Amino acid sequence: MSTPKTYVKRLGILRCKDGMSHQEFTEHWLKRHAALCLKLPGLRRYSVNLVDRARFPHFDYDGFSELWFDSEEALVSSLSSPEGKTLLADLPNFAKDVSPIISVEHQMLWP
Repeated sequence: MSTPKTYVKRLGILRCKDGMSHQEFTEHWLKRHAALCLKLPGLRRYSVNLVDRARFPHFDYDGFSELWFDSEEALVSSLSSPEGKTLLADLPNFAKDVSPIISVEHQMLWP
């Protein structure tokens, strides 16, 4: 049995921009921002995870993204690229703030 691939993952934990409805926030993230993210060089996987604030009213964030790269160098290079700069410049259009976390993912059970 082969060893599963290890990835460096950037999680971006977001709060909705003040004055923006949850629907506007979701639409911008899933339609505009996600399309920009998919253009990142070296991106291996990407997901958006929206928090149901009605079910979890005390959770302080509205969602988080997961971006997988082969290495931290690939992540830094990607976010420094023209596509990465465009992506990061779009964040204030729908997010009040972003708390980025970089982690190393070890796939234990993976389809």
